[in-house]
Amino acid sequence: MSDKRTTMQSVQGKPAVALYEKFGDEVLPVLRRVYADFGYEIGLGLKRKWRPQTMEDAARAFIEMTNANGYPSSVGIKDNVARFEGHGCPFELKDTYRPVCEALMAMDDGIFRALLDLDETGIESKIEESLAAGDNCCRVWFRVV
Repeated sequence: MSDKRTTMQSVQGKPAVALYEKFGDEVLPVLRRVYADFGYEIGLGLKRKWRPQTMEDAARAFIEMTNANGYPSSVGIKDNVARFEGHGCPFELKDTYRPVCEALMAMDDGIFRALLDLDETGIESKIEESLAAGDNCCRVWFRVV
């Protein structure tokens, strides 16, 4: 028996991978939209808790949350750009499909949009490295535009 617990995120990762395997790229816009909306809702709740005033406030609170949940991460912030490095995937996408990772990461875009009162065009992000693609870590940046 495994000591690893099933989490809400890991349960979500499995059907996302299965849908991608069955429908390919066609499912990605649907996943992206669902996870962006889900992230926005989560972000509204976190906003009441954290009350961030800047990207730095939001990024530091986000990192504290990921680390507290067992996903070692760090962040560096410069000129309103937050650069994250993570060493665990809550969706358990390691060595699966980078496109699925990119779609599900829309959740984090949604979280930051809600935290910082931004519309859909107010945040930009890029995944530079991804555990899903076989990289050693995830490197992602977020920028307010």
